[in-house]
Amino acid sequence: MRQASDNLKQVLSSGGFTTRLIVDAFYGETRTFPDVPADSYDLKWDSESQIKATGTLNVVYSPEVAESLTPQKFTDTLAPYGQEVNLLLEVASDDQTFSETVQLGSYRITAVPEAADSFFEDGDQVITVGSRVTLSLNDRMVAVQRKGFRSEQNPPSGSTCWGEIARLTGAQVSRSVPDKPVPSGTTYLAKQGGVLEAVQDLAGVLGGVAYFTPDGAISVLPDERGEVAAELVLGESGTILSVADSMDSDGVYNVVVGNFTDDDRNPIYAVAELTTGPFATSGPYGEYTRYYASDFVKTQAAANSAVKAILTQSTSSQAYRVPVQCIINPLIEDGDMVSVQRQNGVPVVGRVVSHSFGSSNMMNLELDVQRAIS
Repeated sequence: MRQASDNLKQVLSSGGFTTRLIVDAFYGETRTFPDVPADSYDLKWDSESQIKATGTLNVVYSPEVAESLTPQKFTDTLAPYGQEVNLLLEVASDDQTFSETVQLGSYRITAVPEAADSFFEDGDQVITVGSRVTLSLNDRMVAVQRKGFRSEQNPPSGSTCWGEIARLTGAQVSRSVPDKPVPSGTTYLAKQGGVLEAVQDLAGVLGGVAYFTPDGAISVLPDERGEVAAELVLGESGTILSVADSMDSDGVYNVVVGNFTDDDRNPIYAVAELTTGPFATSGPYGEYTRYYASDFVKTQAAANSAVKAILTQSTSSQAYRVPVQCIINPLIEDGDMVSVQRQNGVPVVGRVVSHSFGSSNMMNLELDVQRAIS
């Protein structure tokens, strides 16, 4: 959950509030344009994507003097060449007696799919009277994704995972899980997206996935589920608009095949198979195979352990997705455990896998819910 005062939490739970997106443009450490006029926006967070936070921002600018925000040069305010926007959401109570801002994140401008200026002719002069600019946004992980190793290399001797994540990304780290040493024999490969792959492998050793926090630091979202952080309720003072349910066999593997190499690049193979119960490979369910590889598995024992762990995780419970639509709550983040009240009186508790909201103040959540397999 994003940090907020108790007063803001109370206002959000009531459903009676207004919001305003505050956009500041930056080029490096320099704020180049405060309070960029945002006409509309859509933001999405997806913990299963390489770039966890993306969005679209529509800017409508009516200058007091004849100036344009349509980018023409590489260094212009809204050009997609290193320029960033910092996004805050201001939440105000309906009676306007209370307001507070929530930090949403720092985003790279990666594309300007559409931009146009409006003009007015004054005699022989043509005066710019406004600009409409559409921005495509990606969080700072896009810079890590674009970066690559120039040659195959190994981490420095004695490195730890957090230290390497900081070194490879050049970002401030926010430690969410205990540090661990980098596994021996780790090699970084010179290929497209190699740095991001290395960072995510290191995050996997720590027990999660790497992402950028709203404050712009790199952190690790733990695989382990935490305690319920938010409750969404029905009723006159509730914020839920709709809740659905689902069941899906996708991802319920009963065979895991591991392909690894040792320090001398000799192949290591390991297989784990479910032979009993409703998901046995010989039963009506059939065979559903997952292939797994990791640069951090270097021995046969480690390979056997890895494929068994993945098989157990897959077949011990079935993860199914529950889509929820509710009034916006900007404090909720991917990874949060959320309890959602349903019409039958039985709440569903799930982990937020993705969420999105925009100018409409409606928010869509996708929850990952674990159902025990008997």
